[in-house]
Amino acid sequence: MSHAADRLQAHAETMKLARLLGCEPQRLEYLERLSPQDLRGLRDSITEALYDAHDGSFGRLAAASRLLPSGLVATIGHRAFGPLLSARLAGLLETDKAVEVAGKLPPAFLADVAVELDPRRAQDLIANIAPALIGQVTAELVARREYVTMGRFVGHLGDEAITAALGTMDDEALLRIGFVLEDKAQLSRLLGRLSHRRAEGILAAAAREGLWLEALDLLNHLSESQRAEMVAATLALDEATLDAILDTIIEHDLSDELVLIAEYDDTIHERLSRRQGV
Repeated sequence: MSHAADRLQAHAETMKLARLLGCEPQRLEYLERLSPQDLRGLRDSITEALYDAHDGSFGRLAAASRLLPSGLVATIGHRAFGPLLSARLAGLLETDKAVEVAGKLPPAFLADVAVELDPRRAQDLIANIAPALIGQVTAELVARREYVTMGRFVGHLGDEAITAALGTMDDEALLRIGFVLEDKAQLSRLLGRLSHRRAEGILAAAAREGLWLEALDLLNHLSESQRAEMVAATLALDEATLDAILDTIIEHDLSDELVLIAEYDDTIHERLSRRQGV
């Protein structure tokens, strides 16, 4: 991975860490000097500490919950425990029981739980929730702009659930989620399930919201055919938009991303030189 790509990953990792700690990402910008691997290790350590703090008590609650009807467990979770405790318990229940309980909870509350949940501890539960319910929960999270939360879950969803989730995401959400995706290898899989017209929509969202950093990072993780399609759509944009892309490349020293674009357009280096006044 290039130095520029490392910095992009470090930026994404500080966003995830900020979400975990409940603070603004700007407060953690100084951490971007660390490697993405170190930042992820820090985030994992904090997550483990949060989950292990009252492990025994949660285990006893989970054991008691197994004896109760799923509808009653859902009611207690919703009205008494709240999303934080429910998230801690989710991975401790037997999968079939947890799926039954989830099916009896409102999507809005499940979205609250998703924000607090470490998906690694509830992989079987996530994989077995009905795709329709996944779509409803995703719609809630998109409305709340909980991009980091959604980025953590993608790698644990099956194909049908992915399709249901994508159906609720607008182009801006796709771009923002892709940037903070836990496993960037999933990006090619995600875009492979979209229509060809979505590439243009994603670029339009990047232009509208000033998300060229996220869009350029996307190029690093696509298949060759997907990258060719994305670059072709980029080069069809107007001059002002192309200048904005080049400004992002200059500001963040994204030389590798420039090379990826240059594979499909041998004039891009000339454009960059003009932009730099060389």
